[in-house]
Amino acid sequence: MLFVGFDLGVVGGLFIAPSFQSHFGIDPNDTIREADINGSIVAVLQIGCLLGSLAATITADKLGRKWSITIAAAIFTLGGILQILGDGLSMLYAGRLVAGLGVGAMSMLVPIYVAEIAHQDQRGILGGLWQFFIAAGLAMSYWTNYVVQSHVAVTDDALWRIPLIVQTVPGVIMLFGMPFMFETPRCLCAHDKLDQARIVVGRIRGLHVHDAQVDKELEHIQSGLLLLEQQQQQSTASNPSTFTAWRMVFARQNRRRLIIGSALQMFQQLTGTNVINYYSPIIFRSIGLSSNTTELLATGVYGLVKMAVTLIGFSCLVDRCGRRKLLIGGGTAMGLCMLSVAICVGARPPSVMGDAVHPASYVGIVFMYVYAVFFSLSWGPIPWIYCSEIYPMWMRAKSTAVTTAVNWAFNAIVGKFSPLLLASSTLGTFIFYGIWCIVMAIFCLAFIPETKGKTLEEMDMLFSTNLREIEGGSQCQQQHHHYQKDGLE
Repeated sequence: MLFVGFDLGVVGGLFIAPSFQSHFGIDPNDTIREADINGSIVAVLQIGCLLGSLAATITADKLGRKWSITIAAAIFTLGGILQILGDGLSMLYAGRLVAGLGVGAMSMLVPIYVAEIAHQDQRGILGGLWQFFIAAGLAMSYWTNYVVQSHVAVTDDALWRIPLIVQTVPGVIMLFGMPFMFETPRCLCAHDKLDQARIVVGRIRGLHVHDAQVDKELEHIQSGLLLLEQQQQQSTASNPSTFTAWRMVFARQNRRRLIIGSALQMFQQLTGTNVINYYSPIIFRSIGLSSNTTELLATGVYGLVKMAVTLIGFSCLVDRCGRRKLLIGGGTAMGLCMLSVAICVGARPPSVMGDAVHPASYVGIVFMYVYAVFFSLSWGPIPWIYCSEIYPMWMRAKSTAVTTAVNWAFNAIVGKFSPLLLASSTLGTFIFYGIWCIVMAIFCLAFIPETKGKTLEEMDMLFSTNLREIEGGSQCQQQHHHYQKDGLE
């Protein structure tokens, strides 16, 4: 996921590169048109991500998670090459759109892959590592922009092409490295490849393939798949249409999960994090920094803060505190940080020019870094973990695709309109996203159940909404209870 983070963060530095502006005919003095073009460059990637997350459902169940991820890496690499060539805005848009298809597919497939190979007590940590590599990609993109703009002439096209070349490298590594990885045990069992599933379970658990624990885990997976298959057959018997599977994703038994998952993904974008990711140099300029190099340096530090906190803090908290508490606490803290930045922006005199930095600007930057800390501990990784673990196996790919598409849809909206909002009112921008952070904390307090320590097969019981579902969930839990006693789950 390194290339996903890099792709999301690299454009912020390009927007302020003089050679990028001149090559694509962007007039920095026309702030509204500049904001409109910058928003379109960002949004077209998110549109591709939205389409890619939905299209990945075609291959996720048929070809499996492993080869679907490989295909997504190939598509991303093609998009990266088109961006590097960059012969006019049209080719840049096309490259961003194609790369977005790969990024969107990956953002849906990788959380599923992680959830299906991880032990229930390790899903949070592995999900945090997934988020860590996104944060690492963001940090790499920020520092790549900083180093390149410190050593390359402002009129040289290499100023913006080099970061785009670096962006494509992780995609190439993924393209050639993923075929050597294994498929998930649940996917292999769903395709009746039990011998391969046995080998994979043994490898990821560090056990001999004929160990009793391996047998029990395989039996557990198969019994869960059998129960879900029976539920699916009962649900589709009255209407065996081609589109029944998709209709079941939106059926009552899955509706609560789908609404919660979609809401979490929508709220993640309304935290305002991607406004900072995409336009961080512009954001730090609006707070009070006065040169391209200083803005990129502050942006680079911001990326390092997110990366370090994700690696050190999140891995220690998510499976101890649980998902719900971190979402509530993180949303509240992030909202307070955004509103504090707004106060700092309002306190800074608009007449401060040149290299002078007002004290309120320094305080605002500190609150931006504190915001990054709380985001990395909560709303950064948890929505992805939560959505990857709450759906039943037979509709997990499609349900996750829907919630991922919601994420990218709001990502596109935020990416397109935030530069216009920033150009109109920096103060209003921070207030807007600060209020949304408070709203989402209240939503989680009221509606989000805790999933910490639950097996993937136990989620039906947790999200049951009527007696029949509760009874079905109870049967599932009874079938798997003896495995928990043996320490398998």
